[in-house]
Amino acid sequence: MIENMHQGQLNTGDKSAHFNIVGAISTPVELINMLAKNSVDLLLLGYSLNTCDNSSSNPLTSMDGYALTKWLISKYPRLKIIIISPYKHVSLIRMMLELGAVGYISMDVGEKTLERVISTAMNNEVYVERHLMKSLFNNQQQDITNITAKESEVLRLLCKGLNLTHIATRMNLSIKTVSAHKLRAMSKLGVNSDCQLYCLLAKTQWFDIAF
Repeated sequence: MIENMHQGQLNTGDKSAHFNIVGAISTPVELINMLAKNSVDLLLLGYSLNTCDNSSSNPLTSMDGYALTKWLISKYPRLKIIIISPYKHVSLIRMMLELGAVGYISMDVGEKTLERVISTAMNNEVYVERHLMKSLFNNQQQDITNITAKESEVLRLLCKGLNLTHIATRMNLSIKTVSAHKLRAMSKLGVNSDCQLYCLLAKTQWFDIAF
């Protein structure tokens, strides 16, 4: 879709603005290597990547989601990051925008929307897909605003099928700390068991549940 946009010219108001696709990656390792070797202005970042859970490897290889985005923004403060995510709940969108992402769009985005978000980002503005933006102002949508970023990450990784030990390795935290994040999230969500937690997450489509 990007290659079909105006023969490579960005719709930013600057007739000399053209884009060049540096590469397409699927793992944190590929992403880190690409950024180390290339000057990149804009990154379309999937919220979930193919990660490695080998505890002996570089911790960055197991990062995705909030943790990876936070590291990228710290390491490359001038890099504009657009998040492409299947998750549409309000708290996560707000977390990523507050973190510094310049855009948040869904996985099934069309060409016009993709072009719009790229142009908006290159104009130093923030873009959120229209139907997602509406949810930010919809008071009737369930929004647990007091769920922290780390608590949200623990819930996401639990939904991916990881146990507390693997989550602790992935997040570079102790098992005790991960367990505390989980229990606090459960308390905020008003559930008392793992069964109730997974049922709530499945019902609200907070995160995809791995089977």
